[in-house]
Amino acid sequence: MNPSSPTHGTTRSQLIVSARKLFAAHGFAGASIAAIARELGLTKQALLHHFGSKEALYALAVEQTADEVLHLLFDAMEDDRPPEDQLEAFFARYLAQMQFDADPARLLGRELIDAVTTGGEATRPQDGGAFVTLLESLVATVQATERWQGAGVQGALAVTTQLLGAAALIYTGSATLTGVFGPAATQGARDQSVQIYAALVSGALRH
Repeated sequence: MNPSSPTHGTTRSQLIVSARKLFAAHGFAGASIAAIARELGLTKQALLHHFGSKEALYALAVEQTADEVLHLLFDAMEDDRPPEDQLEAFFARYLAQMQFDADPARLLGRELIDAVTTGGEATRPQDGGAFVTLLESLVATVQATERWQGAGVQGALAVTTQLLGAAALIYTGSATLTGVFGPAATQGARDQSVQIYAALVSGALRH
C-alpha cells in the first residue's frame, strides 16, 4: 500500500469509519494523529491534506455516526404509529446494531461525556449537524408520548439520555465485564439484555 494515498477502492466514508474506531476506543485526546494515519494507511501529511486536522476528522466521524443512527430513528418514524411505538422500534434497532458494532454508540457516548477542546475552550456540537438533530429528534418524540407530553424538555431529555446510556453500557463495557465475570457470564448477560432493555424502554415511555 502506498502510505501517502488511500487503498484502492477505499472511500472517504470508509476512512472516516476507520478513524471512528480509534476515536471510539481512545477518545479524541487519546487517538494521536500518527495512530490515526497508520490506521488509515496514510502518512500524517496525507491525513492532514485529506481532512485538515484531527479536530475536523473527529467532527466528521461524529457527524457520520450520528447520521447513521438518525436514519435508524427516521426509519422507525416512517410508519404512522404512536410515538411510543416509534421509539420502541428505534431503540430495538439501535440495540441490535450494537450487537455487531458497538463503536458508534461508544463514540456518541464520548461526544456526550468528553469535552473536546480547541485552544483551551470546549467545542460545542455544530448547530444543524446530525448529532444535534438526533438528540433534538429523540427528545421531541419522547415529548410527543402521552406520558411525557407535559414534562417539558427536562423530562424528555432525562428519558432520552437514560435510554441511550442503558442501551450502550453492556456492549461498550464488554471487555471490562468479561475481565471481571468471564466471557460466558458476559455473553449470557448480553443475550438477556435485549428482553430487559425492551421492558425498560416500554416502562420509561408508557404509564
